[in-house]
Amino acid sequence: MMRPATPTAAPVQIPGSSASPVLGPASVLQSAAWQEFQGSLDRTAHRLGGTGWQALVVEEHTAVGPLWYAPYGPVVETPAVLPEALASLQEAARDHGISWLRVEPQCPPRIGASFSDTVRRQNATAASLAAGLRSLGAQPAPRDIQPAFTRWVDLTRSPEEILKAMTGTNRNLWRRHRDKGITLASSHRVEAAEEVVELLHRTAGRNGFTAQSGDYLRTAARSLGPTENCTAYTSTVDGTVVSALLTYDSPTTRIFAHSGMDAGARKLRPNQPLIAQALLDAAAQGQSVADLFGIAPPNDPDHPWTGFSAFKRSFGGADVALGGTWDVPVSLPRYGAYRVLRTARDTASTARARVRSAVQERKRTTRGGAEPQG
Repeated sequence: MMRPATPTAAPVQIPGSSASPVLGPASVLQSAAWQEFQGSLDRTAHRLGGTGWQALVVEEHTAVGPLWYAPYGPVVETPAVLPEALASLQEAARDHGISWLRVEPQCPPRIGASFSDTVRRQNATAASLAAGLRSLGAQPAPRDIQPAFTRWVDLTRSPEEILKAMTGTNRNLWRRHRDKGITLASSHRVEAAEEVVELLHRTAGRNGFTAQSGDYLRTAARSLGPTENCTAYTSTVDGTVVSALLTYDSPTTRIFAHSGMDAGARKLRPNQPLIAQALLDAAAQGQSVADLFGIAPPNDPDHPWTGFSAFKRSFGGADVALGGTWDVPVSLPRYGAYRVLRTARDTASTARARVRSAVQERKRTTRGGAEPQG
């Protein structure tokens, strides 16, 4: 979920900061547990805050200088707090030689709000925060680090209501998984996470996406498992794990972060009962929202995530906007140099992709012309 960073300084705290009241749904990515996890990865993380806001930032390094990245942060009580939060973060960053901030501000409601009110507030404040960021000189990052849009599922309902919100197919697959010989299990042990690592990387190789490294996921399990902020789920058939899932948990929110499946078990559809069980478990332990972690932007039918976005919607819930990733310059010259280098790299990458596509198309055409006719 996050890219590597090299530690350069001891953690800092803005003097006189005050803790914000408990808000929800709140991601584990801004928690003390996540800060400890970053330390386990030998990354420097800083906890900063002020009246009405707080932020966990992780140091990352580029060729033109270091940056501070706040995954789904800073967390602000209202959008009106954002200017003060960014100004304080910029001041602290400047004192530590940081070139720019990379932020994903969130403004969650108080715990206890209804799911429908939570969704409405989330979508409204995401738009308000984006407008505020632009007015403060921020600009969209070259790519979103955490998803800008996602699917939330309401966990405040009864198990029957959670299941009823799913498609009939998903509901029946969960109810009949034992009849198909599928055993579902969950664990906070690092050994269970190993199954996720194995299947995730096999799935990534098959589908052509880049997965988090095995070392990253094992460290997450070792650091977050004992505090029950990380849970590994597995579906097993005849003693063989055929699908696996890793969740990250805060008191209010379960993130469905990493998953993989054995292609040979596709007809059994082991993912659906596994996800359904993880949803039911999260509700049973008092979490209010399940974040299925990433869907295609609205009104973009050609987006590469369209297929699995439909899969996620089959578990019920609502689409929400999380605002995307934004860059806030601290040193304008260094940030400007970064954007120039990034644009050049992206242009070269696009050119290479076009060449590969042309070569593959030429090979397909040549093979097609050589086929016997009639």
